[in-house]
Formats: sequence, structure tokens, C-alpha cells
Amino acid sequence: MKLPLAAALLAAAAASLDPGGQLENFERRTLDARARHHAAPTPFTERIVILDITEDSIERLRPLYGRWPWPRSLHGEVAEYLAADGAAAIGFDLLFAEPVMRREVDAADWEALAALAGSADLAEVRGELTRRIDALQPGLGDREFVASVAKAGKVFQAAVFAPGEDAAEQAAAAIPPTVPVAAASDAAVRSQALLPFAELARASRGIGHINALPDADGTYRRFAPLLWWNTRQAAFPALGLAIAADAKGVPPAAIRRQADGLAVGDVVLPLAADDSAWIRYQGGRLERQADGSEAFQSFYRHLPYEQVLASKDLLAAGQAAPLARGTFRDKIVLVSAQAAGLSDLRATPFSPVTPGIELHANIIDSLLAGRFLRAPDPMAAFLLTLAGCLAVAFLALKLRLRLGVPLALATSGGFAGGVWALYGQGWALPLMKPLAAMAFTFGGVLLARAATAERERRWLRTAFGHYLAPSVLEEVLRQPDKLCLGGERRRMTVLFSDVAGFTTFSEKLPPEEVSALLNGYLDQMTACVAQSGGTLDKFVGDAVMAEWNAPLLQPDHAARACETALLMLEEVSRQNTAWQAAGGDLDIRIGINTGEMVVGNMGSHQVFDYTVIGNEVNTASRLEPLNKAFGTRIIVAGATRSEAEERRPGHFAFRPLGRVSPKGRAEPLAIFELVGWQSKLDEPTHARLDAFGEAMEHYLARRFAEALPLFRRILERQPQDGPAAVFAALCEEHLAHPPPADWNGVFVQTEK
Repeated sequence: MKLPLAAALLAAAAASLDPGGQLENFERRTLDARARHHAAPTPFTERIVILDITEDSIERLRPLYGRWPWPRSLHGEVAEYLAADGAAAIGFDLLFAEPVMRREVDAADWEALAALAGSADLAEVRGELTRRIDALQPGLGDREFVASVAKAGKVFQAAVFAPGEDAAEQAAAAIPPTVPVAAASDAAVRSQALLPFAELARASRGIGHINALPDADGTYRRFAPLLWWNTRQAAFPALGLAIAADAKGVPPAAIRRQADGLAVGDVVLPLAADDSAWIRYQGGRLERQADGSEAFQSFYRHLPYEQVLASKDLLAAGQAAPLARGTFRDKIVLVSAQAAGLSDLRATPFSPVTPGIELHANIIDSLLAGRFLRAPDPMAAFLLTLAGCLAVAFLALKLRLRLGVPLALATSGGFAGGVWALYGQGWALPLMKPLAAMAFTFGGVLLARAATAERERRWLRTAFGHYLAPSVLEEVLRQPDKLCLGGERRRMTVLFSDVAGFTTFSEKLPPEEVSALLNGYLDQMTACVAQSGGTLDKFVGDAVMAEWNAPLLQPDHAARACETALLMLEEVSRQNTAWQAAGGDLDIRIGINTGEMVVGNMGSHQVFDYTVIGNEVNTASRLEPLNKAFGTRIIVAGATRSEAEERRPGHFAFRPLGRVSPKGRAEPLAIFELVGWQSKLDEPTHARLDAFGEAMEHYLARRFAEALPLFRRILERQPQDGPAAVFAALCEEHLAHPPPADWNGVFVQTEK
């Protein structure tokens, strides 16, 4: 256990430290993908409405209110109307840090004042002139705005805090922090602030900061629920937190820090070590546009600012309005500037140009729904990584590569899937660092294991390389424990081949020539077996024995054996020229059978051989000489034919030869001639095989008179067709001497 533990610890530590920061970059991308995947509206999403001050808004209202910035009294009118329409809260994502000290007069105002001044001796004109001059007072819009905010009673203002020298000492007494939660350290205290001017702050329901916390890549995934200004003892809440707490009926003074986060009424917002919190995005998705690009679409309802102003005036006049009465009942309304040059655009998991107001909306939505994200602390993240590393280290150490790799991939995939799914349950668990550490661990253990195995392989190859077949040796090198006596039962296919008339041929030549021809022949037969992945069992003179599905598992073992037999026939045709020059003719007979066999090392503890034994092996050896009786070259058992067809349907051409009783086997066996590859047979051959099949049906049904002419017709077209000649002779014999009533068509083998 020392190797996997050491590898796991080293990999987990390296991934957790992440010296180059690359893993963290990938981690952020997966977090964004998880956020997009799990984004979904909450029951509170529809309660949040955003009023957008867009470029169109500024253009439409220019004739009435002039250029931006508009008179602040206009925002007061909107706040009063929203409150009267039943809005639960109104939040301005606009900064009103200073009172308006001057007001510009446009040309129309100047001309109107000049005309009035020319007739100032008239009482009515003097009154209008006085009214217009009063309207130009710099503080009038502020006073009207403050009065409207106080009347609405549900308005929240924005503030911004920053490190540095204090720039608003006088406002400190007028705008004290409201959340009695102490800062963790002096480093969390800010000394610069942009606050609403004092009168507006006192008239508002609350103040919330709009500071944002971008990650290293500039994307906003977290926010600061609290910020401290000039004191560690109390804090200002984020704008979203201030509005959500008010909507839940929780005053700022009731917000408390707990061991697991920030308690806001009946929910606890999880906090990180630096007092930040994750933004649980649920308010948007990416939609594909007509041009193929993707655009951010908010789940929250966005309304143009001017529609509210128009509805206020039209409803007051008793006319139809764009927004019906009650549109904002129980709604949380956020006001934001979206015009070019005014818009606060932020990069989020959904889009690099998301309006900043969306962050506040998502924070409010999350707090109301109690849907948060939690991230484990560094130690918990390290232990999670270490657990994954230990799991794959065990797989790399204990399992063979072809099993260990899929299981390691499955383990990693399961881990990734679990992390992905848990995001939906509120857990932002690390993904890339554990996966990278698991990969490093698996590779490290494999390398160490390979170095150890290589030493063993060199010793085994030296000791047994001259005695075991190459495929068997490779299996032994992978599993040295196979170098012991015994075997296992396995379904396999075995092939026997023999050179026809080799004994007679060898008597005519000197032993040296016979040896040279035989060695060349056996070399090529060995290559044919190897080409299909078979195991060469042994040579017995000119006979070859081979098997498939051991020591390696080969589900298509029957098809491989059939393929080998056909390759052997093709190779014999190529070598026949050399044999004919020596005065002989090279031809072989092959028998193939499939069934349950025992395979393994057989012999004594001093000398053993890797081979197969069993009744099915004996049957295969009996099928080879049957070719002589039927005039064929390859005979396969019915089981071999069935499994070959199952694995490679339509690949081989077989023809039935009925059933036989091989010597030493009690039960009859269905046999077939393997004619060749279907794709290489010509039309006449296909027609001959079809006719033979029809004739065999008549023969097995005892209709010998119908079968005989069919067999004879085949022989007329192909006099060398051995099976047709055999069954034609049998038909003649049965017609002359009818078989007994219990005749079953079984051919009895009398010679080995």
C-alpha cells in the first residue's frame, strides 16, 4: 500500500497547489458550464422586475426632460408611482452621491425667461417668471426626490466602498452602518465611500453597496454580502442582501453571523473564509440567434423606464396605459441604466456583457428562495481529491490494464458526474484538480508497476521463451501465476489439419528435401493461425493443431477458425508449385469443432505443455479425416457453423452434409462443408450449392428418387463435386436396398 498512498498524496498535493494556475482556469470554466446547465427560475423569479434606462429611453424623454442626467425629481415620481402600485421594494442601481449644485438651462428655457422678463410689469407674467426661476434652483430636484423617496417608503439606495484615504467623513455620522456583524480583520475595512447624500440616505428605506468581486479571469461568480466602512463593528449590506432581507421582514439589525454563514431570517447564506459568498445564478440562459450566435436572455422581466412614466401620466388621465394598474404589486423593482456609456456590464457565466443589475437580481432571488452555493474549505477539498486519487491508485495497482483503465475512467466519470449533479444541490465542488490528480496518480502507479513488471518479464522471457508459444508466453508474462499445472473449462474452437498423402510423398524424396518443404509449409500455416489471433498448439509431423479463445478471450473464435482454414487453403495453392516440382501435389484436409474444452498447462511439474483436452477436441480430430470420405477439404461441426454465422452473418458459404457419428462419439453430429467466402463465389457455384441443399432435403426425407437426379445434375456440371458423388451413390444404394424404418440419415464414420 506504500506505492499507491505515496502516489496519491503527491498527486493530490501537486494538483491542490496548482503552481501555474492552469487547473484553476479550467475549474472556473467548468463552474460556468455547471451554472448554465443548472440555471432555472425559482418561485420568486417572477417577483423581480428590472426597469431599464436605455438609449431609447433617453431619446424618447429628451423633449420632456432634456439631456441625461434627468432631473432627480423624475426618479422620485417613478418611486412614488411604483409604491402606489403596490411594489414591495424599489432599488436604485444608480449613485446619487452628491446634491445637484447647478443646473444647465437649455435654449428653450432661456428664450422663455427672456420673453417673460420683457413683460415683467404684468402681475401674471411676474408670477410665471418667479415660478420658472424657482424651478431652476439647483437643489429643487433633490428636495423633490427626497420627498418622493420618503413618501414611497420602500426605496433602497446604492453605495460604493473602496480602500484608501477617507473621502466622506462628514457623511459618516449621518449614514451609519446597519448590520451588527464585526469584520474578521482590519483588512476587511474600507475607508473610501460613495454614499447617497445625507438627506436622501435618511429618507431611504436602506442603503446597500454595489461592490463586485471579479475572479482572476474577470468573471463575477461571488459577491461581498457585507462591507465595513471606517469600523470593524458594523457593516453595510450588499444592495441585494438589503432588499431581500427587507422583503423577508428581517431588519438589518437582526442579521447575524453563524458558524455556517450569515443568518438572514430563516435562511443561512454560506460564507467563505474571506466573508465572500457565491452567486447562485438562476436568472438567465443562452439562446441561439438567427445568425448562429448566442445571446443572454434573462429570466427576469425587463421593462423600459419610460413605460412607467407614460403609464403614470396616462392612468392619471384615465386613459389606457402600457402597464396596467397592479403590474408592480408585490414586486421587487430594480432601476438600472443600460444606455451606452452608462451601463454597468459584467462578465458572468452566461455572457461577458451581462448587465450588472442582473447580479443584484440573482442575489435577491437566491436569498428569497434559500438556494445557495457552498464550496468546501481547502482541507476538505484536499481530502476529496486524495480520496479520488486513492481509488484510482488501487485500480492501477490491483487490476489488469484492460480492466483497470475502463474502471478508472468510469470512476473519474462517476466523480465528474457526481460533482456536476451536486452543483444542482448547492455544492460547488472542485472538479478539475481532483480529475488531474487522479490522472497523475493512475499514470504514476502504472509507471511504477510497469517498471516492476518489466524486471519480471525479462526473467520469464529468458527462462521460458524457448518452450512456450509466443501468444502463450505473452499471457504468462501478463499473469505469471499461469505457470502452474491445471486448466479451466472454456468454450473454444479447435482446428486440425493434415497434408493429404504426405507419407507416400515423403518416401520418394531425400529427408533433407522433405524437411525443407515441410518447414516452409508449416511456417505459412503458423502465419495463417497467427493472422487470426489463434494459438498454435502443436505440430505432429505434417499435422497442425490450433485453437481459439485461449489464452485470450475471443468471442468470435468460431469465425476466426473458419477464416484461418480458408487462408490455409489459399496458402496451399500458392505453395503447390514448389511441391509439384519435387514430384508431389500439396493438398490438405481440415476439421473444425466448437464446444466445451479444458485448456491449460498439462503435464508434470518438470515438463508441461499448454494445450486443450476433452471430447470436443477428439471430435475435431475425427472431422479432419471425414474430408476423405466426402471428397471435401474443410468440414466444420454444426456448432462451429452456427457461431461463425452469428458473429459474421453472410461472411462464409457452408453446405450441409447431414449428420455423422464420428468414431468415439455416441451422439450424431451435424456437419457442414466450408466452401469459401460468400463474396468470392461465382453465380454457378451459388446455384450448385442451392441445388445441393434442395437435394439434401429430399435425401433426409427418404425421397431418394427425387434426390438422385438432382445430385446427378450437379455432377454433370461439376464432376469433381465430392459430396454430390457421395450422396448420389447413397441414393442408388438406398433405392436398391431401402434402409430400415428407423433410418435417420446418419453417416457412420468407420475410419480415423
